Amino acid sequence: MPWSQDSRLPPALPRVQRYADVAHLLVPWHHSSQARRQRTLLLVSRARAVALAFAVLVPLWSLIDMLVFAPERWRALLLLRLATGAALLLLAVLLRRQLRPDQALGALFGLMTVPAAFLLGAVHILDGDGAGADAVGAETVRAVYTLLPFAMLAGLSLFPLTALEMLLLATPLLLSSLAVAAHGVAPGLLWLQVLVLGTAMVSSLSQVQYLTALVRQASNDALTGTLNRQAGIEAIELLFRLSTMHDTPLAVMFVDIDQFKAINDRYGHDEGDRVLRTLAGCLRQSLRKGDTLIRWGGEEFLVVLGNTDARGARIVVERLREHGLGARPDGAPLTASLGVAERRADRVGDWPELIEIADRRMYQAKGRGAGRAMLPGGEEIA
Repeated sequence: MPWSQDSRLPPALPRVQRYADVAHLLVPWHHSSQARRQRTLLLVSRARAVALAFAVLVPLWSLIDMLVFAPERWRALLLLRLATGAALLLLAVLLRRQLRPDQALGALFGLMTVPAAFLLGAVHILDGDGAGADAVGAETVRAVYTLLPFAMLAGLSLFPLTALEMLLLATPLLLSSLAVAAHGVAPGLLWLQVLVLGTAMVSSLSQVQYLTALVRQASNDALTGTLNRQAGIEAIELLFRLSTMHDTPLAVMFVDIDQFKAINDRYGHDEGDRVLRTLAGCLRQSLRKGDTLIRWGGEEFLVVLGNTDARGARIVVERLREHGLGARPDGAPLTASLGVAERRADRVGDWPELIEIADRRMYQAKGRGAGRAMLPGGEEIA
């Protein structure tokens, strides 16, 4: 059943209908900032759990090696296992930090590379005759070693990864399997590994699709499709922090529909909702792709203009006025009062102060008449 706005949760596999729906499954850079943040948290927490588990289990397996291999072999394997466990433990410690999406992917790549290196080392140690305490048991354990890539490739299904990320992370394991096949060890298993990778990819892509659908539902205003206030605050906090860190301009613009209450009182709330959707659509058409549009509450919208100074904000205001904001139910042009603030021009120290200044200027514009805008420096556009 297709997901509708009235559903409380999206289905496990939402339908893919648009190019963007396909693109965010193939590569990660089409994801929203909210989806990237949530996906990174999942990747880090699950990778840490896997790294800790294998950091313990890999050295413990040396007890099996001791029973089936000759002393010189199991001692060499023990050293290799201890080194592998230490590397995995180091990864788990590093994964306790807050990581960017690219850092989380790098940690996952390390998580796949360490077992691949272990497999190559183990095959080198076991290459040749190697009679152990139990020849049959030794051959059984050798076979288990060749199955390690299968376990790691299947383990990729635990993570919400795009198709490109899956292929990147699987590369060390597939290359190690090719090297093992060069030693004459189960070369026919390579095709089965590709099948396992394909199955794991289906699971990972379904997680990505489900996660992005959940984030979209939680972050977007159901009526207008803009960011809701909570998601908008997170976006503003991030953009303000980046603006302060790199000393770049950042402008915000409050947009409040003029005489909106009269529309609801005279024509009903359905017409009021239509006006809100129309305004949101007109704002999107006039804004740049990187600008952030938020429904702040009621008939108020907040626009965050990244890397935009007071002069650039004025250009945006003039573009909005030129394109228009839609029509009222009676056919008259819809107007709104605008208030603009800019971080450097207004010398503000935090994002709430920036929004407060823009809000205050919006009310100044409304007090002087409909369809006006107040900008930094007391500039007015009527």
